[in-house]
Amino acid sequence: MDSSGAPTTGDARAVRAFRPVPVHVGGGVHAGGGGPAPAAAFRWDVTGDPRDPLAVALRHASRRDAEPAVAVVLGTAHRSGDSALLLEGIARARLGAGGGRRLVLLHRGAGGGSLLRSAALESAGVESPGVESPGLRVAALELPVRDAGPGFLTHVARLVRDAAPGAELQVAGDGTVTRTGWRAASLPELPVPPDGPALPGGAALVTGGLGGLGLRAAAVLSAVRGYRPVLLDTTAPGELPRRPAALLRRLCDAPPGADVLTVDVTDHRAVARALGRVPLPVRAVVHCAGVVDGGPVALTRARDLDALAAPKAEGLGTVLDALGPGALRHLVVFGSVTARVAHRQLGGYGLANELLRREALRRAAALPRCATVVAEWSLWSGAGQAHEMGAVAQARRMGMAPVPLAPGMAALLRLLRWPAGARAAGAVVLTGPGDDRTFPPEGSNEWCNSPT
Repeated sequence: MDSSGAPTTGDARAVRAFRPVPVHVGGGVHAGGGGPAPAAAFRWDVTGDPRDPLAVALRHASRRDAEPAVAVVLGTAHRSGDSALLLEGIARARLGAGGGRRLVLLHRGAGGGSLLRSAALESAGVESPGVESPGLRVAALELPVRDAGPGFLTHVARLVRDAAPGAELQVAGDGTVTRTGWRAASLPELPVPPDGPALPGGAALVTGGLGGLGLRAAAVLSAVRGYRPVLLDTTAPGELPRRPAALLRRLCDAPPGADVLTVDVTDHRAVARALGRVPLPVRAVVHCAGVVDGGPVALTRARDLDALAAPKAEGLGTVLDALGPGALRHLVVFGSVTARVAHRQLGGYGLANELLRREALRRAAALPRCATVVAEWSLWSGAGQAHEMGAVAQARRMGMAPVPLAPGMAALLRLLRWPAGARAAGAVVLTGPGDDRTFPPEGSNEWCNSPT
C-alpha cells in the first residue's frame, strides 16, 4: 500500500512463516513402569477446583517434608475467574525462597502458559545487591479433555514432578507426551493469473476496522478480492485522526464501497443488530480487534487480563455467533507472537492472544466450509498499534524482525488461500525478513529450514 493508501503488490516472501509441529518427548501411561508413582519431590499447594481429579492426584502425590511448589489446575476453556487463579498461583509461587518456587499449570484447554512464561522472565534477575534470583520455575501441561485408562492420573503426577523448568508439554489420552517445535513454512501460493474477485455480492468483515492494520486489510480485500468491506470498530469515523480518516474516505468512495459499524465487538446484542443490517452475505472475517497494553505480571489485576482478552477471544466468538456458519468461507485471525514467546511487560497481551488462538481453533469445528487460520504476527512496521506507539525501533534493538506493511498485506492475501475445513485449521507465526533472535524460541531445536 502506497502513501496514498492505495493497495500495492508486496512480496510475501519478505515475511517468514513458521508452523508448530509436535515433538515426541515421552511414552505412554505405562512407560517406565505402570506401578504407583515414587514418593513426590514436592509439597503441592493447589489452586483451582479442589474436586478436580488432577488436583486430587497432586494432593495424593504430595509429600509434607518436600520442597513446596504451587500448581494451578484449570479446565477445558478459559472461564470467569481463571485469570484470578493464574495470578494467585503466580503470587503464591513468588513467596518461595528467593522468589524461585516451582509453579506448574495443568489444564485441558484453558491455557495460561503464556502468562506464566512472562512472569518467570520478569522474576529472574537481581533480587538485592549481590543476590541473584533464579526467578519462578514454571512448567505447563495440557491434558486431554477426558482421562484415558487406569493409571493416567498417576502418570500425570509423575510428569508434573519430573517436568523441567520452562517445559510446556501436551499429554495425549494414552499418556504420550509431546512439546511444540517449529518448522519453516510456505504460505499458500496465489494463483497465476489471479483468480479474480470474490463471490459476487460478498462482503468482508474487518473487526478493529478503523485501526491502521484494519483499514489497510480492508483496502486489500476490496481492491484485490472484490469484497465490500464492513468495518466494525468502537471508534466512530468522526473521531479518526486526519490520515486514517483520509484512508477511510478513499475506501468508501472506491467501488464496491464500504460500510462502517460503530459498535463494541464484545456487546453481543449490539453486534447482532449491526450485522443483521448488512445486506450482503459475509464471506470473509479478518479479526483485528484488540488493544495493546503492558505492565509487570506481578502488578497486574485479573480485570486487566480480562479486559485485554475480551476484544480478542470474546469478540471473535461474538462475531461468529452473530454471523452463523453458512456463508463464511474465510476466517483470518490476527494474533501475536507474544502468545508463543515471553516478552517483558507483555504477559497480559500474550495471554489475550493465546486465548484468541484457542478460541479460533475451537470454533473451526463448527465452520466446515470455512478456511480458518490464526496469524500470530510479530509487530508491524508502517501501521498497527506498535508502530503508532513508536515501539518498532526498540523491537529491532531487541532482535525482533518487524513485519513490513506491504509484504504483510501480501501475506494476508495468501492466508486467504488457506485450505477449508476444521482439520486444516491451524496457526502460523509470521515475522519480518532477516534473522529474528526471539523466534523460534530458545531451546526449540527441533525445527528445520525446509518449508512445509
